Amino acid sequence: MKKIVFLSLLVISILTSCAKENASDVNQDKIYTDYEVFYNQNTDKTWVVAKFRFGGPTGTILELDSTSYVTFNGDTLAYNPLYTGHFKEYAGRITSGSFKYENVAGQIFVNSIPSVDVIAFASDFDTLKKSQAQTITWVGTPLSNDETVGILIGNGAWGQAALALQDLDGATNIVLGIPQMTSLAIGNSTVYMDRQHELNVVEGTSKGGRIRAKYRALNKLVQIIN
Repeated sequence: MKKIVFLSLLVISILTSCAKENASDVNQDKIYTDYEVFYNQNTDKTWVVAKFRFGGPTGTILELDSTSYVTFNGDTLAYNPLYTGHFKEYAGRITSGSFKYENVAGQIFVNSIPSVDVIAFASDFDTLKKSQAQTITWVGTPLSNDETVGILIGNGAWGQAALALQDLDGATNIVLGIPQMTSLAIGNSTVYMDRQHELNVVEGTSKGGRIRAKYRALNKLVQIIN
């Protein structure tokens, strides 16, 4: 589940709105929370998203209403259907902060985001060879506990992409096997790389939740060869 969730968030796509309910209509102790602070070095923007679901991470999407609300560093987050959650965009990188969520029962939950280190592609990384396994070593600290690095390679065409994930403590690279690269087209492709630090929430309902900080490195244009 960890790998599926992480890689689905890594893929750049247009998010569509889904059916939702008002949070005031459900049992407040059954609300699952999901918090994310995502910095993209390519745009120099930070996205802050707080999502609420009934019953668990795959439950019904909820919009906070009535007296319930969520803030990040004191800013109230408005519901945005494109993100199926409460959202705000900031200029620059945010490295610390807390979400505060109050439900209609008056219960308050405060959770601080974990730290996440910067990451970058090596300056000499410019080619990937499909006919043999390839090692992509990043510039940055080794992975620590609860950290993950994911890579997406593609040229924008459907079916011509590759995904890879590394979550081993102390890792400094990702190895791509030949089967992972079979779908890549010869020619130029863009490589995306995200590093994230994800934890369970400290304060939450009986259903709990997750909180993460994510950093996207500058994208890299590479040549795919046989």
